[in-house]
Amino acid sequence: MYFDSSFGRIYYEVHGSDSSPITVLFAHGVTMDHQTFDAQVAALKSSYRVVCPDLPGHGRSEAVDLKEAYSKRAAQALGELLDELGGDRVVLVGQSLGSTICQRVAAESPERVLGSIHLGGVSLYPAFSRLVRLLTPSIVISITLMPGKLLYAMFARHKALQPQTQAYLQEVATAAGKKFILRLTLDMLRDMTEGLPRRIEHPMLICHGDHEAGFLRRLASSWHEAQPESRLAVIENAHHIANQDNPSAFNGELLGFLEALEGSDLQAEGRSMAMEM
Repeated sequence: MYFDSSFGRIYYEVHGSDSSPITVLFAHGVTMDHQTFDAQVAALKSSYRVVCPDLPGHGRSEAVDLKEAYSKRAAQALGELLDELGGDRVVLVGQSLGSTICQRVAAESPERVLGSIHLGGVSLYPAFSRLVRLLTPSIVISITLMPGKLLYAMFARHKALQPQTQAYLQEVATAAGKKFILRLTLDMLRDMTEGLPRRIEHPMLICHGDHEAGFLRRLASSWHEAQPESRLAVIENAHHIANQDNPSAFNGELLGFLEALEGSDLQAEGRSMAMEM
């Protein structure tokens, strides 16, 4: 299905029952698409309404102008999609770039988000030092000068362990192209130094693979330590795309978080109803 957002036409899929009390929305990483979460959709669709879009400019969604800040506009587009679908009790699941976008959705509409799950992401609160932007020249040079085939192969090998996951990443990176990868990589650096004005206040599951890059593992631990109501989960035998490298382990964490969140939400709703009587 397609939705005309303020940031271009978005392709999305909805699985499960519209009568489910909770909507789970997935947001993928750079160059990827809704297929990133096929194993998660299969695990959730019998109990939840599951929404899987191709982020603007990705997959089957319309190509977009990347001259403006990407994540803000993508978050607005996902908020518009949730408005269209009637999603007012939402759990957000973001992988890498998708984590950044989910944080912005939650910051803009905290009343609709019950909780969030972040895989291979970094917290936007507090903002990173602007010194992070000193990495920009080296990133531009390395991506620009590297031959495309080598870049796409390295992109896959440095983000996944399993051959099928690597093959998927190399395919989508090749389709996206070097300019797209570079633009979104630089935009993520800008996101980190701009940050969010305040902490997101809801239950959170922070995940990473046990083969994740060391600096991302450290950032995940720091995020968990500073974030109230959070849990840190390390997915074994997995890299950056841990949900594909080890779907059974990630799905176990995902389902456990959703079940606990649903139980606490029902308890809160019951207390609210009792107070109104």
